[in-house]
Amino acid sequence: MNSNPACSTRVSRRKISVMCVHLCPILFLILLTACGGGGPQSTPTPFPTPVVPEKPIYTVERGAVVKTLEFRGRVSPVTEQELFFQTDGYVRAVHVAQNDVVKTGDLLAELEISDLENQLAQAEVTLQTAELRLSQAEQENTDALVEARIALEKTKLLLAQNQAQDVTADVTIAQVSLDQTEVAVADAEQEYQESLERQAAWGEWGEPQAKVDAYARALDQARDNLTTAQARYNQAVAGRDNHSFTVQLQAKEVELAELRIEKLARGVDPLLAQDGEKARLDVQRLQGLIEDARLVAPFEGRVLSLSIHEGSLATAFKSVLVLGDPGALEITADLGASELSQMSVDQAATIRLLNRPEQDWSGYVRQLPYPYGGGAGGQDNDDTATRITLNDPDVTLELGELATVIILLEQKEDVLWLPPAAIRSFQGRDFVVIREGDVQQRVDVRLGLESEERVEILEGVEGGQIVVGP
Repeated sequence: MNSNPACSTRVSRRKISVMCVHLCPILFLILLTACGGGGPQSTPTPFPTPVVPEKPIYTVERGAVVKTLEFRGRVSPVTEQELFFQTDGYVRAVHVAQNDVVKTGDLLAELEISDLENQLAQAEVTLQTAELRLSQAEQENTDALVEARIALEKTKLLLAQNQAQDVTADVTIAQVSLDQTEVAVADAEQEYQESLERQAAWGEWGEPQAKVDAYARALDQARDNLTTAQARYNQAVAGRDNHSFTVQLQAKEVELAELRIEKLARGVDPLLAQDGEKARLDVQRLQGLIEDARLVAPFEGRVLSLSIHEGSLATAFKSVLVLGDPGALEITADLGASELSQMSVDQAATIRLLNRPEQDWSGYVRQLPYPYGGGAGGQDNDDTATRITLNDPDVTLELGELATVIILLEQKEDVLWLPPAAIRSFQGRDFVVIREGDVQQRVDVRLGLESEERVEILEGVEGGQIVVGP
């Protein structure tokens, strides 16, 4: 051993332990010889020298560090959908088999819905009856509205006709006639009185009785004429008043006709419309229940899987059939959050088909599940598949074949790197053990980009240095 204390302080614990292992057998032999005295000497049994395992040695190199994500996928249709019933029930009929090609709108399977179908038939009859009643009421209302408008026009014409009549002229004429007859009566009375006075003064020689009688008859006639004129005047006044009442009544008839038109214009009894709407809602409700119990192809494609048969029990919202369009295929994979968090839509990818490993194809990440990519291409947000599309549309894929997908996450060129096995960690600190000759020294390092094979070293080492592994 080196007697220099300064040098001895740099000797590693590993070197000291190795020296102790080599010295122990020698000391043991010396003790045996000393204890033997002058007696016969026996041949000691040699102890095997223990083999010290060599620790791996690494060299700090400069080059590229590439971080990739690799996972296994399967060729699946671009358009693929799981179908399920929206209600529980027993399967009445299955109209397709696995691998059947179907068209959009084809009935694939249905549950036992005989009771619902009967209810729907009754509801449709009720709806037809309600619609017929409403239609008849609307037609009657339309006809009545036309009649009411005609009646209104007629009433307005009569009102205008009566308003155009001048009944005051009859009253005026009757008044003039009455005034004339009153004058005539006065004149006749005067002539009769004068006749009586002449007869009284002169007797038969002054005024003959025949003439007096003539004046008396003239007075009576004048009085009769006055009575007639008075009656005509009263009749004219009454006619004038009646005409005023007639005009007022016809004005009210116009108001009533307008009110009737306004009432008819509001339409038929709203209860009839409500009956029809209620019946329509019942039909729609039953149609919805029947639709929930049927599986209809949402697009043209092929039945990829089928898990029901006639008489089996189906659970609501549980997938029973998978429909896909085999015309357009891509790679799909179900990944965890750790992988998805490193990916993004439109990220470049390399695809290696397992049954054709001799060639790689390029592609890209078309879709990631929500919330990593939010869904795309018309797919629902509950689509949990990661979808990879090949760039070359002419590549022939086989439905169901496996593929390895490699995605380049990050790459750095011309950087210092070590394999992950060369790096040690203790209490949150990363370090390596550098060997310079016989001296080993622990050095803290700062790491950069990490991959499965290489780790970028940002600080702490230099190119070409030797690192002792753990």
